[in-house]
Amino acid sequence: MKIVTIISIGSIRHSFIMLLICHASLLLSEISTASDNVYEERNPFQELSGGAVLQISLKDAIFQALDRNPTVTIQRQEPDISRTLASEQRAVFDPEVFASIDQSKTKLQRFLGAQPNPIEMTWDRSRYTIEVSEILPTGTTVSANASMGGSVSSLYTDQFSGIIGVTITQALLRGFGTGANLAGLRKARIDIEISQAELKAVAENLVGEVEKAYWNLYLTAEEITIQKQSLELADRQLQESLERVAVGKLPELELAAVHAEVATRQEALIDAQSRYEQARLNFLFLLNPAGDTIWSTVPVPVEKPFVPADTLDVITVHEQLGLKYRPDLYQARLAFQKGELDIKQTKNGLLPQLDFFFSYGKTSYAKTFNDVYPDPQSPFYDASVGITFALPIPNRKARAQVKRARQSQEQMELSVKNMERLVQLDVRSAYIEAVRSKQLIVATRVTRELQELNMEAEQEKFRVGKSTNFLVLQAQRNFTVSLLDEARSMVSYLDALIDLYLMEGTLLDRRGIDSLSDL
Repeated sequence: MKIVTIISIGSIRHSFIMLLICHASLLLSEISTASDNVYEERNPFQELSGGAVLQISLKDAIFQALDRNPTVTIQRQEPDISRTLASEQRAVFDPEVFASIDQSKTKLQRFLGAQPNPIEMTWDRSRYTIEVSEILPTGTTVSANASMGGSVSSLYTDQFSGIIGVTITQALLRGFGTGANLAGLRKARIDIEISQAELKAVAENLVGEVEKAYWNLYLTAEEITIQKQSLELADRQLQESLERVAVGKLPELELAAVHAEVATRQEALIDAQSRYEQARLNFLFLLNPAGDTIWSTVPVPVEKPFVPADTLDVITVHEQLGLKYRPDLYQARLAFQKGELDIKQTKNGLLPQLDFFFSYGKTSYAKTFNDVYPDPQSPFYDASVGITFALPIPNRKARAQVKRARQSQEQMELSVKNMERLVQLDVRSAYIEAVRSKQLIVATRVTRELQELNMEAEQEKFRVGKSTNFLVLQAQRNFTVSLLDEARSMVSYLDALIDLYLMEGTLLDRRGIDSLSDL
């Protein structure tokens, strides 16, 4: 009874194995057919980038982006807008000319004395006035005026007068001195510096993005090349395996793993091509080249990644550069200066108004209009001098403004200190990443060389029957990964340097770009 059972189980196992072999053969046939169809078109995105080829250097890419990118174009207008606001504040101290012409005519009746009948009277009056006044930053108001006028009456003698005079008013408390009076203008000029710092920050960020996009475009193209080489290795391994199957040195089931690996590497190639297309579009977006077919343009970097000569100094040097040149920190310090001006301006409002004034004029008289020109030598004069005083009680508005200005200044001081700490953190973090990336350049090169030797050894062992497809394909994958890591390590180091220079605020200076004159 046991023997029958064993024979039945053996028969079942034999039938199952034969069925599995048949199924595997059909599956391999389908995989082979599908693979052939996949290999017919290596780049499914080719129609998207069939335009003109644009060979471009990194320097040309940077300057083209600075010239044509809308982000910088928009931000470049901000300093000009700030200058108009400064001009508006400066206009407070511009001289002003006032002129008027006044003519009137009157006809009326008057009872004079004991006469029973009224007498008709007429007057023709005229006055021509010109005045020039100016407010000085010291709190002084100066005005000079000249006028000619008079009246012609049916009853009285015609009389005309010419007046020339000057009036000076000097603030002694509120509004005295340049500190309070020039605060608005000085704040407007600080706003110009802030807008220039903002422009520098925008330009630096754009330059950083362009450089990263440039190297990413190069890297994704290299990844396509590496993935193609990896696919060719898998293809050759498949051909060798097919030959060994044909001569009976390798079971047919071994082909499944090779076909699967070929399909997997085809997927990796498609992914690499997709990443390249994304990198190409991003690079074109940053450059914003002219033309209607920009999205189909194929930019080709003419430079290869390299280790710059002026790479890394000691960390304290980079830290000091960040504390000195970082645009957002510079803006915070400028805002702090504006806060100091606000305090000066509002504290002036706490003072009572005490103004000294002096006025002096000469008057000349004549019977005709042609003889009444203002005469500085006239013996007739009018002089006045005095003081005016005003004090709001309890002056809540000014007190609230001073309190608010002081509290805002305390906030800005804390903000500046905190931003200094943030700059130090950013610079040190970026420095660590730069050091790490630099060390990986050598490490990935050594790894690639060793993985290449290991792959060649496995391939030779496979040819003499001492290795398997699994080990050969694994060695190929490791070699491909090492190639990608080596290519990425150099670009990663350049990206890390870009981030470090951005954290310092020195990227434009290191690229020889003056953020105020070249942009």
